[in-house]
Amino acid sequence: MKIAYSLCALMIPGLSLQAQQQPRNNTSISEMPESLIQEAKAESRSLAGPWVALPSKPQKLMPYLQGLFVPSNNCLRPSWMIENDALSQSAQQIKEQADSIGLRYDLTMAFNYASAPSASLGQKDFIAFNGSFSGSWFLLKTADESSGLFMSFELDWGPGLNFNERSEGIQESIGSLSNPQSSNRGGKDVFLPELTMGMSAFEGKFVMLAGTIDSSNYMDQNAYSDSWAGDLINESFNYNSALPLQWANLGILTAYQPCKSFYMLHLTSSVGTDLNHNPFNNLNHDYWSHVSEMGYILDDAFGLGKGTYRLLSSVSKNEGHTGFGIAYNVEQKLGKNSPLGVFSRAAWMDEDGASITGVKKTLSAGLVLDAPFRASGWGSKANNEQIALGMLWERAAHSQQPYQHRDEYGLELSSTIQITPTMYIQPDIQYIFKPVHGSSSELILQLQTVFSF
Repeated sequence: MKIAYSLCALMIPGLSLQAQQQPRNNTSISEMPESLIQEAKAESRSLAGPWVALPSKPQKLMPYLQGLFVPSNNCLRPSWMIENDALSQSAQQIKEQADSIGLRYDLTMAFNYASAPSASLGQKDFIAFNGSFSGSWFLLKTADESSGLFMSFELDWGPGLNFNERSEGIQESIGSLSNPQSSNRGGKDVFLPELTMGMSAFEGKFVMLAGTIDSSNYMDQNAYSDSWAGDLINESFNYNSALPLQWANLGILTAYQPCKSFYMLHLTSSVGTDLNHNPFNNLNHDYWSHVSEMGYILDDAFGLGKGTYRLLSSVSKNEGHTGFGIAYNVEQKLGKNSPLGVFSRAAWMDEDGASITGVKKTLSAGLVLDAPFRASGWGSKANNEQIALGMLWERAAHSQQPYQHRDEYGLELSSTIQITPTMYIQPDIQYIFKPVHGSSSELILQLQTVFSF
């Protein structure tokens, strides 16, 4: 029992042995009998109690829920150009230190230059800086990892670089319903679109969040296009533009995944809270939304490889009028070993449901070529490098009247080039046909430099 007691002394703060009680030789744990190791671990758990505070590893969740609620503790991505640099290594060390106290986060900073050379309604060139700091802080978990408590957060800031002195962005300048420069989401100051308390239960099959929620972090996800940083930039490719997916609004999100191949989400939230305003001030049952989502995750769909098929529905109230909507979201590999994948989103809303977003119908689809798709050089191994082509169609709701065109169309071609393990550049070209509030079609050129820590 002296060996087991010695092991406990190493594992439990405050438990120590006198010098004469310590073993004279350095017996490694690997040399101990398995029965003694298990006995020591059991004694350690019983002394530590049923809860673990600020765990270095988050509580276990089902695979899809893990992807939604647990950020990665690694920010280094392979790069063929600069394989290692001091900034990337320092960023990784900070993440590892934070991980030791249960903090997982993503820090994204982006410099964006956008130009609409033939814009007829206003300014043609825009330079902006945007930042986002989001993550989860895991506060407690049970020793058996069947449940836990955590806090989720998001801080955004921008647009910067004198952008605040300018009165309009690309979307207003060309009069489009879609937002081609979706990285420009911010206000003048730091604002808080998400601050919630969360819990997991039933061995990681159930998660609930309550507080101020950014629904785009959880609902309507798609592996091929769900972020303006690295994927297609136009906001209509990042999430369904017709659904009342709110951010910076009070709400409750529940998530349930009973098995690997199926999950369900439900979000109930207020509607229309202004940024940097107290979300409790605008609570009103006449401004509320419910969005439900269920998804099927297939390891091999139709012999093509992994695919996820989602169905969404919404019931919302705006100015006392109840509206409805339905949508789908698909992502599918085009071959088990192929770097090609396809995605699509579509939605239909009635007029009352569309009054929140201004979009009555929408369809977007895209083709993505993920690295590695070359033997060497660019696109050979860096997991942030890709080429993506997308098309979109949006029909404006009556609430958008008067408008120049009721139907708006768009094309986008984008790629990412990894420069260092934490920095990449993203050239992007878009063409918006018949913008809803514009008189002529517009070409948009963008170049983003993104730091992801």
